[in-house]
Amino acid sequence: MQDTPSESFFEEKEIHLSEYLMVFMKRKALIILVFILTVLAAVFYSFFVDPVYESSARLILDNKGSSSPITGERTDYESYHSQTMSFNTSIKTIKSSPVIKEVIEALNLDAENKDLEVNFFRQWLSNLKSNIKQLLVKKDDSRLSLEEIRNRKIQALIAQVQNKITVEQIRDTRLLTISAKDKDPKLAAAIANTLTTKFMEFNLTNKMDASKQTLAWLNQELYDIRKKLEDDEQKFFEYKQESRLFSIEGKQKLTEQKIQEFNNRYLETRNKRLGLDAKINELNKNLGSLKGVANVRSLINNPIIESIYAKVVDLEIELSRLSKIYKGRHPNIVQTQTELIKTRNSLAQEIAKEKENLKSERKVLYAREKTLEKTLTEFEKEALDTSSKELKYTILQRNVDTSKNLYDLMLSRIKESNILQTANTSNIRLVETAQIPIGPVSPNKKRNILLAMVLGIFFGCGLAFFFEYMDQTVRTEEDIHQYFDQPVLSVIPKADKSVAYGGQIDFQE
Repeated sequence: MQDTPSESFFEEKEIHLSEYLMVFMKRKALIILVFILTVLAAVFYSFFVDPVYESSARLILDNKGSSSPITGERTDYESYHSQTMSFNTSIKTIKSSPVIKEVIEALNLDAENKDLEVNFFRQWLSNLKSNIKQLLVKKDDSRLSLEEIRNRKIQALIAQVQNKITVEQIRDTRLLTISAKDKDPKLAAAIANTLTTKFMEFNLTNKMDASKQTLAWLNQELYDIRKKLEDDEQKFFEYKQESRLFSIEGKQKLTEQKIQEFNNRYLETRNKRLGLDAKINELNKNLGSLKGVANVRSLINNPIIESIYAKVVDLEIELSRLSKIYKGRHPNIVQTQTELIKTRNSLAQEIAKEKENLKSERKVLYAREKTLEKTLTEFEKEALDTSSKELKYTILQRNVDTSKNLYDLMLSRIKESNILQTANTSNIRLVETAQIPIGPVSPNKKRNILLAMVLGIFFGCGLAFFFEYMDQTVRTEEDIHQYFDQPVLSVIPKADKSVAYGGQIDFQE
């Protein structure tokens, strides 16, 4: 299928490099014009726009760890993320409205009737926008109060000052660079220095306010803890008075000592009483015969009984000797028998008396044993009663100790807070003050002109290609063959009117 002339006209063809050169040569006037206009615009901007000066100050942000207001121990840990957050927070705080407002008031920027905008295009757009609003929108400022009007002006001034300020962190350091731009070099340095000062004061003020709030909270907590400590001590004292306990440890130790002492005395008395019972039983068994009396002598250590018993033995020996010599009715035998009977009676009386003494002593020991047993029982009951009171005593004592320790801890923290509050320490220090700049930072004339030359060439070449693309004029025989695929029958020459007939003819179309 054969292409139509219109389709073949718009068919793309391969372009040779020489054709680009031909386009440049053909549109050289346009390229030169765009180049000259761009460079002139850059020169006009660079030499007629007010120069802008920049001054910088540097701060160092030391590490600041947060701690518990009660124990004083650190509640955070050092990490790259926490450091980044700390720097970002400081950067945002430096450009915050309260700090900028302090700078405006310190430098009296709100009283000076001058434009603080340093960006030419931003200033031009701002003026254009303001003029359009004045033409299209009718504002009724009569309804606004003076305070509202002043607040709007202050907010606009704060925005302008914020646009003049740049805060950057120096990589791999704790340094912050605070830069301020202005058309006045002295004002640029003053803004940078004042901003650093006001930021440090703002940071210290916030820290002092936080310390005051913490101190107020600690004082309130200290008052509550002291009141609770007094209540716990009062309850503990009343319980000791009611229970008659001066100290649970001392009471238990004293009771144990008494129980040990009375238990030893009780056992000693009981052993003595059992010993007397054994003696009395032996006496009852052995009192029926003389041999038994001999056994009694070993149970009773009595010299009288020993002497009487020795006399009885001697009389019996004498009576046995006389019985071998005399008959039974002999006066010596009768006299000896009579004396022997008296001596035996005396021995029996002494043994009976000794027995009664033993019974009396046993009775005393028995009564003492019962008394000691009763006293020991009372002490054991008291010990059990003390043990039953120990739980409540321990609870009350623990409450008092806990409240006292917490009170001492809070008191020490309050003293430390008072010391820190009066110390006026801050983790932000000024490293370098802003100096009055010698030369402007913008406009950069060399850079602007070089950039304008490059952009002028690019814009000129672009416009040249654009116009060449939009130009659809057929100029040569090759264009007819290429776009219409038709043979050329003849060429009408373009005569030059400046020459006579028969002169040189230009065959351009």
